[in-house]
Amino acid sequence: MCMVEERFYKISEAAEILNLEQHTLRYLENSLKLRIKRNDRGDRLYSESDLDTLKLVLKLKDKGLNTTAIRLALENSEEVNGNDLAPAAKSSGAELIEVISVARKIVEQNEELLEQNRRLEERMQRLEKKVESRNLEREKKIDEFLELWRNEQQDGRKSWFSRLRGK
Repeated sequence: MCMVEERFYKISEAAEILNLEQHTLRYLENSLKLRIKRNDRGDRLYSESDLDTLKLVLKLKDKGLNTTAIRLALENSEEVNGNDLAPAAKSSGAELIEVISVARKIVEQNEELLEQNRRLEERMQRLEKKVESRNLEREKKIDEFLELWRNEQQDGRKSWFSRLRGK
């Protein structure tokens, strides 16, 4: 019985295969929380399934999805498939469609949240303007009161405020 040994690629080789920079691979690994095998020295070792996953990620990015949406789609796909490997390890067309569908739903939810956030920001701006207006009115009334009080003090009369305080 002959066992086929799995081939691993260093980061430089994987970057060349995927036509990416090494820092981009490190960024994708961190932002998508991919589990890339490492050797004893800590060097990344990319398997064929890792390369397939990264190819899927690049396809999804080309379709306009951001890394957050892709990460959520990959995590969802992992839950559905029930495995700990990268979900695109042996992805079929149906799995790819499912991941894209989930990613689109995530993008739609993200857009809804952004719209809600925009409306909330507009409301907060209106409320801040209202508070600022009321504060200006209060400051104006206080200034008027102080001016009246100063005028009474200059005239030598006791103001109603002084009489109230008993001085």
